[in-house]
Amino acid sequence: MIIKLIVLDIKKFNNIFLIQNLLKCLKKLKNMAWNYTYDQLLKKAYSSIPKTSKETSRFEVPTISGGFEGNRTHVSNLKQIASKLGRDINHLMKFLLKDLATTGEWKGNNFYFVGKFNSRMLNEKVAKYVKEFVTCNQCEKPDTEIHKEKGITFKQCQACGARSSTRSLK
Repeated sequence: MIIKLIVLDIKKFNNIFLIQNLLKCLKKLKNMAWNYTYDQLLKKAYSSIPKTSKETSRFEVPTISGGFEGNRTHVSNLKQIASKLGRDINHLMKFLLKDLATTGEWKGNNFYFVGKFNSRMLNEKVAKYVKEFVTCNQCEKPDTEIHKEKGITFKQCQACGARSSTRSLK
């Protein structure tokens, strides 16, 4: 109805080129949002929200299990921790080795750190890793992915869409 009134007002002008262009624009506008009802728009908006942002479960930082063998500390569940955090095992290992200022190696399924580190210290380091590289700075949800663009490392949240830069581990 509004379109018909606009067309009638336009026909008062004698410029056919102007009328044709306006009619093309009006045809495009015909397919815009006002052809949807409120409920349809609401369903469309809810369908575009990621599933992870609807979850209300609390994220718990996994704890390290392991022990001492002489002057070494072994961790038996490093792979499970990395998979639960959604990060590459090598990224987590680099962080822990740099933060503990030590070296380490794989033997079977266990990772061995050179030096004696109690579980409290290792769990604090994992919690520090989670805060810096896993949880979102805005919504504090663990649904993030790490991307590298032009040499800069970004943490992109899948729940709220926030994006923040993080340090890269070398």
